[in-house]
Amino acid sequence: MNTLLTSLANANRDIEEQVNALSINTVLIATLILVVLLAVSAVVVKGNKHKKLKLPLFVLISITIAIPSFLMIGSTVYVNLISESKGPVHWHTDIEFWVCDQEIELRDPYKFLSNKIGTSTYHEHDDKRIHLEGVVIEKEYDASLEKFMDVIEGSISPTDLVIPTDDDLFENDTDGDQATGDQELVRNFLTRNDEGRAEITVSNGMDCGDGQAAEVQAFLLRYNDGEDSYTQTKLEDPRRYIMRDESIVPPGDCVIVEFNTPREASERLCQQYGVRDVERCTEFGVSEFNPELCNLRQIVETGGTN
Repeated sequence: MNTLLTSLANANRDIEEQVNALSINTVLIATLILVVLLAVSAVVVKGNKHKKLKLPLFVLISITIAIPSFLMIGSTVYVNLISESKGPVHWHTDIEFWVCDQEIELRDPYKFLSNKIGTSTYHEHDDKRIHLEGVVIEKEYDASLEKFMDVIEGSISPTDLVIPTDDDLFENDTDGDQATGDQELVRNFLTRNDEGRAEITVSNGMDCGDGQAAEVQAFLLRYNDGEDSYTQTKLEDPRRYIMRDESIVPPGDCVIVEFNTPREASERLCQQYGVRDVERCTEFGVSEFNPELCNLRQIVETGGTN
C-alpha cells in the first residue's frame, strides 16, 4: 500500500511540476523568439527591403504567439480531464504546530514577489491555513498532509517532524491557546536546511525537559454536519490526513500537530473552531457569550484513525 501511495505521489508531483515548467519554459522561449522576429521585422520595414520576407515574418510571429497559447490551453484541459476533481477547487484546513507547549510559526513567504510558501496549488499564506486552490489529480495525495509538508519544505511521519520556520520560531498571536513551554528548550531543536533556513526537527524519544519521551502526534477536529458539535480524533498516521472539501472553516477541518508526551486528545483549538466553541469562545476573542455564534460542543473520540 505504501509503495502504491509513493508511486501516486511521485506521479502527481511530476504532473504538477511538468505542466508548470512546460508553461514557463514555453513562454520564455516564445518571448525570446518573438523579440528576435520583431527586431528583424523592424529592420525589414524600415529599409523597405526584402519585401518577400514580410509575409514569412508575419506567419512566424503569429505561430510564435499561437503555440504557447494553444499549449497552455491544451495542458489545462488535459489536467482537468485526468483529475479526480474534474476542475479547480478551493478548499481550506486550519493547522497549528506545537512543540513542547510552544506554538511554532510556519516560515514566512520568502520567494520574490510571493505571498505564500508551497506551490501555486497547495500553500499557506502566513495565516495558519492550508489552501488547496487548483486541480486535484489524485485526492489521496494531492489533498494530504504529507504533500502539504513536502511542498512547504518540511516533513511529517508518525515518528519524525520537520517544521519549516524562521529564526523567531514562535507564533505571537494571542487567542485561547496560551504557550506555556520553555522557549530555550525548544530552541535546542532548531536546525538548518541545505539553504540555511531555520527548521524545527524532532523525533520520537526526545523529551520536553521532563524526562519523559515525547512523540509526534496529530489531532483532527472535524465539524459534524447537521449537528451543533465537532469531533476530535487522534490520527494514527498524520501523513494520510486528507482535507475535507470545504472552503470555510468550520465546516472545514482543524488539524493540531503536536510534539509532546503521548496523549489521547489535544487541548488546542484552531481560531475558527475556538470562536464557535460553547465553552471557550470568549477565550478566543468573542467579547461576550453569544449562543448563536458559540454553538459547537467538542466530542472527543478515543482511539486513533487515519
